[in-house]
Amino acid sequence: MKEKVLILNGSFCEIPLIEEAKRMGYYVITTGNMPDLIGHKYSDEYIPADYSDKDAVLKLVKDNKIDHIISCANDFGVLTAAYVAEKMGWKGHDTYENAKTLHLKDLFKEYLYKNDIPSPVSVAFSDINKAKSYVITAEYPIIVKATDLTGGKGIMKAENETQAYAAIDNAFKASRCKHIVIEPFLTGVQQTFVAFLIKKKIASFTSCNSYSPINPYLIQTETLPAENIEEISGELCGIIEKMASQLDLSDGIFAFQLIRNGKSFNIIEMMRRPFGNQFLQLVEDNTDFPWHKAQLMAQLGLDCGTLKRIPKKRNFCGHHGIMAPRNGVVKSYYIPESISGHIYKKVETCPPGHEITNYLSQRIAYIFYEYGSLEEMNRAAADFNHDILVEME
Repeated sequence: MKEKVLILNGSFCEIPLIEEAKRMGYYVITTGNMPDLIGHKYSDEYIPADYSDKDAVLKLVKDNKIDHIISCANDFGVLTAAYVAEKMGWKGHDTYENAKTLHLKDLFKEYLYKNDIPSPVSVAFSDINKAKSYVITAEYPIIVKATDLTGGKGIMKAENETQAYAAIDNAFKASRCKHIVIEPFLTGVQQTFVAFLIKKKIASFTSCNSYSPINPYLIQTETLPAENIEEISGELCGIIEKMASQLDLSDGIFAFQLIRNGKSFNIIEMMRRPFGNQFLQLVEDNTDFPWHKAQLMAQLGLDCGTLKRIPKKRNFCGHHGIMAPRNGVVKSYYIPESISGHIYKKVETCPPGHEITNYLSQRIAYIFYEYGSLEEMNRAAADFNHDILVEME
């Protein structure tokens, strides 16, 4: 009888993990409170539950005699998986306390500050009135964030006190736990540095530049590898391995999002999970390491030291989410030959005929592309929103 693996959520982001788990011989169950998500069609079984409700998922696991749990491309999934694994005595996940430290923004920023790791100094609030009193004397610009959300939700920049009040209201309204952080707004190049830990040592890593031209708090375009990453990669690897040892972290993904100014950087976010938008496919294409299989093996509690290297497929590749200029029904979109000739994968999520209700977050399609040089790719990516034409009804 096959062992049962529960993968939290079943969006298109989880499809590569679902398919890999099935290839590995597991019976794959997906969950979540959105039964129409495309990923559920790839699993062996779908059982409805809110994957952010850790006790509901624990009950699902026990009732259905599930053997393993895999986090999804969302921080709530990481927290739930860590909680359930700890309750069930399963290997392959960080402790629940460590998962909270790393994925709740207030706890993470406190950890960075205490350990002298470069990061903007944040102030956390659970009282809306205290937060509004704080910004009266704040040095602007600032950025206000809900501590427990991702994907740009609950985040606003403020240039003055009036904007700060609105940003605080927005963050408290969005946050489930009603905790927010306020920190200086940093300027510079945004980059992501992603590594895979095996026995607290980095087995593979890569990086990307991240661009958010339509929604400043939601990454739309990535190009791999990040420009001039070699200037800071050694320091970042050292920080990650030190954290892994200090917190006794499990094998798996470890990623930083950071703001670069030359050779200096500040860490703004981190993740220990599969990335959204199938970004992990790019990471696998850009290295000689099997990231999807490795992440599954890690969370299954298997020995990742037995993994074999794979041929590196692409030296310079990237990912772009095609977005609409406004809400409405998508009539058509056109990708010129100058771009389409470089595309090696496309995933439509809101094809023509579908309605866009939030153009600042919904993507019409995702394109994965490859170029001959980093410079050529970055020049092309800078014009994607201009060159890819979207027509709305």
